[in-house]
Amino acid sequence: MRSEEPQVDDGERTGDVAAADAASADDTTTAPSVGEAVPADDGADLVLRAEADPRDRAQLLGDLEAAEHARDEYLDDLRRALADFENYRKRVTRDGAAQRELGRADAVTALLDVLDDLDRAVAAAADGVDAAALGGAVGAIAEKSRRALEGLGVTRVDTDGVAFDPSVHDAVQQVEDADASEPTVHQVLRPGYRQGDRVLRAAMVVVAQR
Repeated sequence: MRSEEPQVDDGERTGDVAAADAASADDTTTAPSVGEAVPADDGADLVLRAEADPRDRAQLLGDLEAAEHARDEYLDDLRRALADFENYRKRVTRDGAAQRELGRADAVTALLDVLDDLDRAVAAAADGVDAAALGGAVGAIAEKSRRALEGLGVTRVDTDGVAFDPSVHDAVQQVEDADASEPTVHQVLRPGYRQGDRVLRAAMVVVAQR
């Protein structure tokens, strides 16, 4: 009698074929040829990458030395740039401080004459000078003070009847005015001062509006 061959399930046959294909694929895998670039992110180690490089050992060492030399030059340039920037920063800080000191000295010098006049006015009041003379002296001192401030670029903000400007006016009171088409400075209670575009002190005002 003829013996029967064992029956092979279709699923097992399919698995055997897949395994054979995988083994065949593994057998056909070859190492990269000389001169072929090896991707840096495929897990290849440095030895494999060195073997795949077309350059010989002497060329690799020469290129490495050149790269290290260029790196050192870049680092030296960076250190010099950082040192130059630090020196520049210190110089700017020092010059700024010197300018501020000079500005304060100019302001004090401009007000010294005013202080001398105030001392003379106080001495005259102690000697019994009449009120009219004392008032004239104080008025002259005030005028000298204004001229000294103007010499420093400081201008006074104390005009009535102008449009209210919140950048230079501080409204502390409000009155009704049927004729006011817009908020207007009705009265200046305390003058303000500005130096160029910088407001040193806002003027304290009463605002009129409908």
